[in-house]
Amino acid sequence: MTVRDQILAAIEAAIVDLAVEVEVEPAGDPSAFPALGITDAGHAVLEREVSLTRRAMTVTIDGFVDGAGGKAPTLARNALLASVVAALMADETLGGTVELIEDGDLRLFTAALSSVRRLGFAQDFEIQFSTSRADPALPA
Repeated sequence: MTVRDQILAAIEAAIVDLAVEVEVEPAGDPSAFPALGITDAGHAVLEREVSLTRRAMTVTIDGFVDGAGGKAPTLARNALLASVVAALMADETLGGTVELIEDGDLRLFTAALSSVRRLGFAQDFEIQFSTSRADPALPA
């Protein structure tokens, strides 16, 4: 398991109890609600040293809720978003898996998935971690 795989597994473990469906790198629309998707959006190199490389990885958590209308779906989306951020920020090292996790940009949207009103969010998290310079699959 690579460092990136370990980070995604730690994120999944932190939020798995928050939704009916939680999927890493979701292949399509959710089938049950509330739903969360975890997407690895790549990384940037922060610093290179002799034996390690420090990286900043972006992970996006997508959340979806459904409802009949009115403000109930908006309240449910906001509650799901708050619970995701709280779960991931409770331990800024994800149990020692990373050096730091910080919440980033948020996008809110109405999902046109069916005749039922569905609302969603995409919350970015920036994760700093180090890998072996010789093999980025290995921790530093």
